[in-house]
Amino acid sequence: MTTSVRQARRPSTAPQRRTARGRTVPGWAVAVAGVLGAVVITAVVLLTAGHRDAAAGTPAPLAPPPTAVVAEINGQDIPVREFTLYLAQERAATFAHFRQAYGVSDGPDFWTTPHGGTTPAAYARKLALADVTRAAVVLGLAQRHGLIADPGYDAFLTSWTAENARRRDAVAAHQVVYGPVQYTEANYLNYVLHDLDARLETKLTRSGDITVPDRLKGQDRQAYVHERYRSMTAKLARSARTRVARAVYDAVPVN
Repeated sequence: MTTSVRQARRPSTAPQRRTARGRTVPGWAVAVAGVLGAVVITAVVLLTAGHRDAAAGTPAPLAPPPTAVVAEINGQDIPVREFTLYLAQERAATFAHFRQAYGVSDGPDFWTTPHGGTTPAAYARKLALADVTRAAVVLGLAQRHGLIADPGYDAFLTSWTAENARRRDAVAAHQVVYGPVQYTEANYLNYVLHDLDARLETKLTRSGDITVPDRLKGQDRQAYVHERYRSMTAKLARSARTRVARAVYDAVPVN
């Protein structure tokens, strides 16, 4: 007796798909196509985001707090609060320089657009650093010659607050007040430095640090002393020990 045995068909290890015309597409090809599609979509999304970020511009770094130290000059900390006063004083000079040198005017991107290898913001910071270095030299000289007890900015702020309080009390008591009823921080800083300049010229002349020819009298003598004093402080500023906190310095806003 003959026994017929039918062999069961085994399912294929990978499912097969048919095209509209009946041709079979291997499963691996379908998987590869899916991966390539995902890669293309991801690339498009990243490129779109990149263009959007470029159009929006790189966000500006956060402004450092007023108490952050922007530099150390001859061992004296310079806080951002003090540095920004000198930055404000150099705005006009910066505008004038870039207008005359490059023919540019103020605008939304004025401070961040480079000309001649530098931006107006960087140029203004450089001027302000030179200003605050000279001020630190003057304050250091004043301390050494007994004109002030503390050259630090906290001591200046305490003096400013006390002077304005004195002036308020004098006005309330109907007393004569010379100058402004209240000093702004910037105005009082300028007043203190100019006053120290005048007192140091006298002090350094008397101590012999500034020598004056006997032939000079009156205004000629005064002009000579002033010029010698300016030369002395400029030289001291050039040789000052200066350490800049670059991350803080570059983040101080200029606008």
